[in-house]
Amino acid sequence: MSSATNVRLNEIKSNSKIITQKFEPTTEGLLRYATAPNWLKYAATLPTPPKLFGSLVRQGEFSLLFADMGSGKTIAGYQIAQTIANGKTEEKYVENEADPQLVFYGDFELDVKQWENRFKDETTGETFPLSENIIRTELDLSEFDFSNDNLQDKILADILRLSLEKNIKVWIIDNITYISDTGDYRGALKFMQKLNTLKKQYKLTILLMGHTPKRDLREPITENSLSGSKKMIDLADSSFAIGKSAKDPNFRYIKQIKVRWTKFEYGADNVLSCEIVKKNNFVQLKVSGTDSENSHLKKVGINDKRDEEIIEMRKKGITQAAIGEEFGISDRQVRNIIYKSNDSLGDGYQY
Repeated sequence: MSSATNVRLNEIKSNSKIITQKFEPTTEGLLRYATAPNWLKYAATLPTPPKLFGSLVRQGEFSLLFADMGSGKTIAGYQIAQTIANGKTEEKYVENEADPQLVFYGDFELDVKQWENRFKDETTGETFPLSENIIRTELDLSEFDFSNDNLQDKILADILRLSLEKNIKVWIIDNITYISDTGDYRGALKFMQKLNTLKKQYKLTILLMGHTPKRDLREPITENSLSGSKKMIDLADSSFAIGKSAKDPNFRYIKQIKVRWTKFEYGADNVLSCEIVKKNNFVQLKVSGTDSENSHLKKVGINDKRDEEIIEMRKKGITQAAIGEEFGISDRQVRNIIYKSNDSLGDGYQY
């Protein structure tokens, strides 16, 4: 082999090393930096995040799920956990593209008997076979010193310790209300920032749940529906909400509020229509298809303004009899209007 050929082969090998060498941004202090072309080279070496629950939850993202109380957040939470724990599925609308994974589920709302009821046949006592990959965790605050200790930091430290011990990369926290006051603007933001830091440092997938105030069912869900500041949504990679439907007490719909990875798939014109069902002893949201959000909203009736005035008068202490006389209706009609205003649709399943 000629010396010229040897030189050429060495050049090819050298170039190959340059091409295959993984580029890493430079880190100094709190900053990581590189030129825009080098960032593109770095991005090209990273895998495309797989879907874990359709486009609502992706691997490596920090997602935020919020809804009114009784709308089905926890139902959705365990459904998502079971899907991720089981791995790949071709389920339409909420497909999973990843292998089975361990899931930390911080269930900070239900006690174990309330939780059991979601997966148990009341007649036979049989329970749904939840995945061993779900690590359900409750809060035990019996020895917590509220006067001296920081609850956020303590909980996050314990979650991280458990996750590192068991190599858990997926966290579902249900819900933020039990850790941080969402009405406290600074406290909620600080908690979100801590979660974001842990997500990046340990390459986690995080789903955080939060309450909304009781919503006017005539109005669409927006980023302003979240209790506390919408800045919480700004800090998340994606967010989606569950809304009660005016069609039926057990009907719900899921709407995407924010996406970073792709375009909106389930926006106002194409929300996921669901029904709360108990299938094989597993209470879940059965997705039937897509529809417009408007089809799920309560329609404004000719008596709505009158009913609002009646409710305001009752709040001021005016008797039902006096209100009925004012509007020319019976005491019973007044009572029914007030009752419906407290829970206009009912909650169907009390989950």
